[in-house]
Amino acid sequence: MATDEGEASEDRVPPLEHRAWFDIGAEDGYVRIDQSWGDKPLYTPEEARDIAEEILAVVDAAEGD
Repeated sequence: MATDEGEASEDRVPPLEHRAWFDIGAEDGYVRIDQSWGDKPLYTPEEARDIAEEILAVVDAAEGD
């Protein structure tokens, strides 16, 4: 994943490149996350699952406030 911090380590959730609109789909065994900014649209299923779990954790925290 192209980020300012280099490659994501296995113990860290890979971030979306920018906070902007995005579209999610599947493509040849990868998860396609098109973002209005950024140049890496394809994530492995594991990377996409990590991103989704991080989003859900924040949603759960927000609902608890």
